[in-house]
Amino acid sequence: MTPRDTPSGMQRNGALDEAADRGASLARRTFVFFGAMFVAGCASSRSAQVAAGRLPGIDWCAIPDAEPDMPPGAVCTPPAPAPPAGARASAPAVAAKPEVCIPGPVPFARPRTEWTRAKADYSGMDRMLPPKWITVHHDGMTPYWGKTTSEAKARLEWIRTGHRGRGFGDIGYHYIIDREGVVWQGRDVTRWQGAHVSKCNENNVGVMCMGNFVLQSPSDAQVAALNRTVAQLRARYGIPAANVRTHREWPGARTACPGDSLQARVRQLRKDGFKA
Repeated sequence: MTPRDTPSGMQRNGALDEAADRGASLARRTFVFFGAMFVAGCASSRSAQVAAGRLPGIDWCAIPDAEPDMPPGAVCTPPAPAPPAGARASAPAVAAKPEVCIPGPVPFARPRTEWTRAKADYSGMDRMLPPKWITVHHDGMTPYWGKTTSEAKARLEWIRTGHRGRGFGDIGYHYIIDREGVVWQGRDVTRWQGAHVSKCNENNVGVMCMGNFVLQSPSDAQVAALNRTVAQLRARYGIPAANVRTHREWPGARTACPGDSLQARVRQLRKDGFKA
């Protein structure tokens, strides 16, 4: 009988096998956990951390004027001008479809019901406190080049299910902007706190642009829509420009979000005062 075949040897081998199984199980769980942290969230990296000294110097501007007479749910598309006196008005061949509007501070956003019928789990969500901050994100997943509504809806659902898989009650952002400049509603900012900046979600509106701006650049339409959305939020809630941040600018944030390309565009928008 070899030493490995003795009772004490077999006990040692069993203990080693057990330890190996536990190690493999831990490795699998670790892989799944960090995979989930990347999917549907702002990707973090030690090598991509931004030191405080590298953050942009900011020239803060005044809060822009609110859009005149813009109550929640107001019509977003201005009416066509009246024809000159004496001119014969001709009906268009195809009636123009008005822009869909929703109640809330960003009435030009497309409602959540347009991209998902799934119900949020409100039991674990906190009530939104008066907004004092706006945080800009990217989704940090694979690069996104979609141009169609169906592609945008699929991306939104991918993000939502990823966030639900991380234990969130719903998609974590309040507004999401696709590459065509369409603004989509996520969580209802008038009711629910977001889940987008760890330990800093209170009073904080989350605005995310679809794509990974470490690996690609935002489209001009996307940046214009971001400018318009932030300007609307600032005007509605009286949020100073100093309180508009990107994810990486929050103290203690260990993330590259929203990527260098979008970070540069936000810096310029902030310098200009987010006027739309």
